[in-house]
Amino acid sequence: MTSPPGGGTRRRRPVAVPLAILAIATGLGITAALGGFAEAPKEPPKQLGPGAAVDQKLFLTKFVASRTVFQPDEYGGEGKRFLEVELEVTNKGDRTEGVGSPGQGGKQGLLYGKSLLKMTPEITNEFGPISMIIDEGVPSQQLHPGMTSAVVFRYELAQGQQAPENVTFDVGVFDPDPDSVTGADLGLILESESDAKGAPPKVEAKVTLPVQRGEAG
Repeated sequence: MTSPPGGGTRRRRPVAVPLAILAIATGLGITAALGGFAEAPKEPPKQLGPGAAVDQKLFLTKFVASRTVFQPDEYGGEGKRFLEVELEVTNKGDRTEGVGSPGQGGKQGLLYGKSLLKMTPEITNEFGPISMIIDEGVPSQQLHPGMTSAVVFRYELAQGQQAPENVTFDVGVFDPDPDSVTGADLGLILESESDAKGAPPKVEAKVTLPVQRGEAG
């Protein structure tokens, strides 16, 4: 068997390892030793008040005011008292969407209204709040693309129930490009707090409105 020229065994050529790769590997080792990568802290919801606007990606919602109102009974009864919340909602999408209703009693609402995740303190009843658009001559339920609409939600007060001094809404945000579209909600899907299955909707902002006293007191 012939030896390589110069005698002895052939020495292996040293492999150069870039310093950047060594630094990355060292960093990964340290991170693993300390228990893995730490999640970035979640940004808390914005704390907002009257007149504030929340960008919900598919909508822009301005929280105008909250007030008590009285609706007389046309048949001479006692009438009804409501806590009314007025919003200005701009549909930033390219199709007409329904107003729907906010969530209440731990249940998610419908359509646009589902983005009002919770009202504190809650005013609940069997049928939920009455929702309407009041700036089209007759009550409507449609939010048209590119248009700003005056939306009202009315929460009926029980006999003898006093309206609170303030109400606070947890406001969610819509996914502008959801993975799936459901016919029931016309594709209006809320962004979740995390990627975990069953994670609750993300609270983008908490908006507090003082309740103005009207005839309902």
